[in-house]
Amino acid sequence: MSKARCISEKRGEALTAFFISKDRICCLDTNREVIVSSFDGSNTKKWPIMKKNLGKIDKIFPAPLGKILIVSEDCLFMYDLSARKVLHEVTLTDIKRVYWTPNYCHVAVITKH
Repeated sequence: MSKARCISEKRGEALTAFFISKDRICCLDTNREVIVSSFDGSNTKKWPIMKKNLGKIDKIFPAPLGKILIVSEDCLFMYDLSARKVLHEVTLTDIKRVYWTPNYCHVAVITKH
């Protein structure tokens, strides 16, 4: 699997976007909904993130195949895109960046402080 790149620019309707496979892209739109589509724009799926006590979603980051990391106000959680559920969760604040090892076994989370 190639290295996923995260783009964190506000252009149009997307707040954050990155490739989740060689021909699919995942975006977080201004309504805080996840959009997964093929690179050419066809086959688009859009849904809100469902989680109890979920505050405002700030960012999303790449994760292992079929998953994304979501940064909320006070937590970071791994979300399975196909099952549409939360797999793991940790309480953290002020998350700036996420770095994975090449095989996506370990992650380093960089915070503001």
